[in-house]
Amino acid sequence: MDCATLGQVAACLRGTVGQITPLLETLYFRAAPLAVLDCCATLEALAQEVEQDDVQTITECGRQQLQVL
Repeated sequence: MDCATLGQVAACLRGTVGQITPLLETLYFRAAPLAVLDCCATLEALAQEVEQDDVQTITECGRQQLQVL
């Protein structure tokens, strides 16, 4: 169940990327060193970490809990 929730979180992060991208494309000063220009890449990287690393961590925690029982 936790893994499904993590998948939903990753999807939300990617949805936010989809909402932010068109806004960034309207900026006139995109060549300026703006932190906002890194948002989409950061959110996508975070979504990947959630899908891969966090899912793996949850899976390992589940295995450990089963061994205890």
